[in-house]
Amino acid sequence: MKKTNLLIISFILSTIIFISCSIMPRSKTSQLSGTSWSLISYSKSKMLPKTSMTAQFNGSEIRGTGGCNTYFGSYTISGTSLKIKGLGWTEMACMDPEGIMEQEQVLMFLLSDTDSYFIDGSTLQIITASGESLVFERVN
Repeated sequence: MKKTNLLIISFILSTIIFISCSIMPRSKTSQLSGTSWSLISYSKSKMLPKTSMTAQFNGSEIRGTGGCNTYFGSYTISGTSLKIKGLGWTEMACMDPEGIMEQEQVLMFLLSDTDSYFIDGSTLQIITASGESLVFERVN
């Protein structure tokens, strides 16, 4: 084969690889990365009055507030699978409203048991391995 033919074949193959990489589906992480959410309900329960839980996803990190304490960890996504790992939180004690610490413990347990997720418009639903759900609304 002539050198010119090899260059043309090489150029065509490089172009095909470049185009195929650029049209491949993007990682699902990009759907969550850079987003902020506020919890609406969990396990079919409403949040206690005057409390809130937030979740911010940045890169592969998740952080937010559980109502009293702040939490942090990392997350990975594969398809609709969502795994939160290394979840940790501060250890402040809050007494008002009554039950806030118990609510926060339940929320941290549910968040650490994450199995899958889906986004529908401005709603994020996280499903745990045991079938419980956390429903968030988009903040930004």
